[in-house]
Amino acid sequence: MPEEIEGPDRTGRPWTDEETARIVDLVRAGADESTVVARSRRSGPSVVSRLRRMLPLEHRSCPSDMVAAALHGHLRDADYDWRAAMLLTPPPRPVVRPPEIVRTGVAGLTDGDLVGIAHSVLLDDRAATADLRERLVGEVRERGLVRDVVAAHESYLATLREPAGIRDVDEWVHRWSTAVGLGADRYRAYTGYGPWE
Repeated sequence: MPEEIEGPDRTGRPWTDEETARIVDLVRAGADESTVVARSRRSGPSVVSRLRRMLPLEHRSCPSDMVAAALHGHLRDADYDWRAAMLLTPPPRPVVRPPEIVRTGVAGLTDGDLVGIAHSVLLDDRAATADLRERLVGEVRERGLVRDVVAAHESYLATLREPAGIRDVDEWVHRWSTAVGLGADRYRAYTGYGPWE
């Protein structure tokens, strides 16, 4: 078992020059991490971190259990200046921001825009190609906006009720939603939140 240095526990206190020089002497003499930790009266991570800072920048990523051995190799060179190495700080890691996902086309529409455009296109069969209508209906289904499109059509019909003589708005909404592929049962869209039929 490694011999421990007498004295109070130094964990959490600032490192002194004397302590730092002592652990350098231990490593230079060939002591391993556990011996250096026991003799320093500090926590293992604190000692390893201190030793790691004495390594050249390019060697600081070595495994924790190899730090003392790596530093021992450098300290064999009489010209190695571990104090200068401690002053070096690695460059900051690059900030990597993932590219922003930009949705285009039908998928890029906000929910409100999708509801308005889908209702407008589905209201006039000549307003768009069959492919566009299918994509709009598919996106509305995928986002669960069936109820909103049907409600938009109900509001639209309510504004036409008097001039057009529409008596049963519910029946007109039901027929329209069935015709445009929003589902055969208008009320299912309001209560079920399931996929359209």
